[in-house]
Amino acid sequence: MDNFLKTDSGFETTLKLVETINRSTDDYLFIWDIPADRRWVFGNVEKKYDICRSDGETVSTQDFMQIVYPADRATVTRELRFMANGEKEEYNLDYRWLNRQGDKVWVNCHGTLIRDAQNKPHLMIGRASEENLRHLYNPLTSLWNKVKLLQKMKHRLTQGTGYLMCLDVDNLAAINFAHGRAYGDALLKEIAEYLENRLGVGYAYHVDHNYFIADLENAGEEDVRDFYLQISEIMQDKCTLTAGAVPVSNQLFTDETQLLDSVNMTLKKAKEISNNRIEFFSPEDLRKRVSSVALLEEMKQSIENGYVGFEVYYQPQIHSGDYELYGVEALLRYTSPTRGMVYPDEFIPVLEQSRLICDVGMWVLEQALIQCKEWRKILPQLRVSVNFSSIQFEEAWMAEEVLDKLRRVDLPGEALTIEITETVELHNNEQFRNTIKALKSFHINFAIDDFGTGYSNLGYLKQLNIDEIKIDRVFVSGIEKDTYNHKLISNVLEFAKVNSIRTCCEGVENMEELIILELLFPDVIQGYLFDKPNKPEAIERTYICPETEEYASRIAFLGKIQEYRMHGRKMTV
Repeated sequence: MDNFLKTDSGFETTLKLVETINRSTDDYLFIWDIPADRRWVFGNVEKKYDICRSDGETVSTQDFMQIVYPADRATVTRELRFMANGEKEEYNLDYRWLNRQGDKVWVNCHGTLIRDAQNKPHLMIGRASEENLRHLYNPLTSLWNKVKLLQKMKHRLTQGTGYLMCLDVDNLAAINFAHGRAYGDALLKEIAEYLENRLGVGYAYHVDHNYFIADLENAGEEDVRDFYLQISEIMQDKCTLTAGAVPVSNQLFTDETQLLDSVNMTLKKAKEISNNRIEFFSPEDLRKRVSSVALLEEMKQSIENGYVGFEVYYQPQIHSGDYELYGVEALLRYTSPTRGMVYPDEFIPVLEQSRLICDVGMWVLEQALIQCKEWRKILPQLRVSVNFSSIQFEEAWMAEEVLDKLRRVDLPGEALTIEITETVELHNNEQFRNTIKALKSFHINFAIDDFGTGYSNLGYLKQLNIDEIKIDRVFVSGIEKDTYNHKLISNVLEFAKVNSIRTCCEGVENMEELIILELLFPDVIQGYLFDKPNKPEAIERTYICPETEEYASRIAFLGKIQEYRMHGRKMTV
């Protein structure tokens, strides 16, 4: 075959054969006549690239270099020289071409050297492929993506030096909305150019739309901080950047996936504090992450085994004034087989991040409805409140699932109140609004939990036609001494009364708080003064069954409250 290629007739036949083969591939096949420096490039390459054929048929190295991205030309020239000198038998290089629009396109060029009768380099036959690398780089900025980063980190972890720094463009959606998507894309390209120029293409990655990673080999913490401050200063007139930095350490991380998970975790930690700052990883962060992963696996197993380990506790909600039981709030609890009781503020975020909250949340709803149905045999007007995560509202089937469970248990919609935490901004979500509207048409109530700690305002509550406001413990605590909190609660209760919105004051823990609150006339009181969250049987003994000691103790306690109201010291704010 080699001798056949070296004859004129054989070479012409080869050209026709390669041209025919190229019709069945998206790659660009080529033959390089090394002594004459002529390239035959097949596949209609001129359509996408401004490639010059000086003699109308072939391309010289000088002409070919015009479509090679300038930063890559030195590398390409060096590798071609190795082939021309016979120092390498195989050519395999990833680099960038510039298309007619000036965009960078990654290509993988692979070729094989063919020598002449004197064993000198004669031809190189190969192909240039865009498809081979398309899955490895971001098409907007041409930086390598997360797939390529993972490949490199496998090797980098064996070295155990330097840092990975992730950069997040703060509020990019708002920037796009204000200035247009083209402006936002240009901004991302500018950041990419800076990273590449400072670090080199093999050390800068565009792993998500507004998320970059810089691989800072041999850098210390101060070097990383200086790098962050420099790029922040350069971009300050256009955007702010939040960063998380993690050491590339094989002592801290067992594999590249754990390393990148820690990068994401550190960035999230930074953004939870504030935008426009850098946060550095700590071993304690990793311990928490490992603990969360282990907890997630335990909860998955619990769910598969019929929700073993999960329980629903209930906290009473009390009518203000007469202190009769108004309703109960259903609260999820979890007991780990290895760690015992786990606090909700630890396991609820894990359920939400994994989206297991959708299944577990519906299980809680079902248990709460069944229990409410049973208790309504004695207390026909009893209500049950169930907390819903914003994640659940992302599911299109959520409303129908709630209604189906109500039908199965045979409870009216007014027996159920769905509580939504105020710390999640949902009012601009059309699906969220439609879900509320659908469920309210069946008389299901909606309450905003933790009011005052998140995004809500009173106009927002009216817009969503919310039935109940739950005022957070942070405002109730010490109300007998805090003029600001007293005024705030007074204004909220007055607004609610005018707009026929029910109010519940949470976290009432002592007599002084209760007496002051009752002067403001909330509808419902909830807190440890009356009862902590309890198992169903404890609720029954205290509130449902008059013959029990717990029931008698509660009645005696209510008498003490009435006595305190009548004869206790006068409270002032």
